[in-house]
Amino acid sequence: MGVSAKGRRRISYQGQSFVWWIAPDGDDCDRVYLNIVSEDKSIILAYRVDGESFRIISKGRRLHGEQTSGKWQWCWIPFREPLMVVTPKDVAQIIAWAVDGREDRRND
Repeated sequence: MGVSAKGRRRISYQGQSFVWWIAPDGDDCDRVYLNIVSEDKSIILAYRVDGESFRIISKGRRLHGEQTSGKWQWCWIPFREPLMVVTPKDVAQIIAWAVDGREDRRND
């Protein structure tokens, strides 16, 4: 079963569909998170949008083109600065990083 796209934005990368949205997380004191989920739920990402976070959480079964344990993994974000405002371009860059395993761009 796919992920619900009702009220959420869609984006495609290399023929794979993703859904993304920004919302408070009730399990984390209602802090605001960017959530990105592939249609098959193999890639599940969460990033706290607050201007201070340099880490993204991978909750899925795949990351950087490789199989994972499915347990939460914390990774450095592929940006030079933390995100305070999220654009579709930022989402596309995060997806490319998660799918292809591109190097951390903060050090470019």
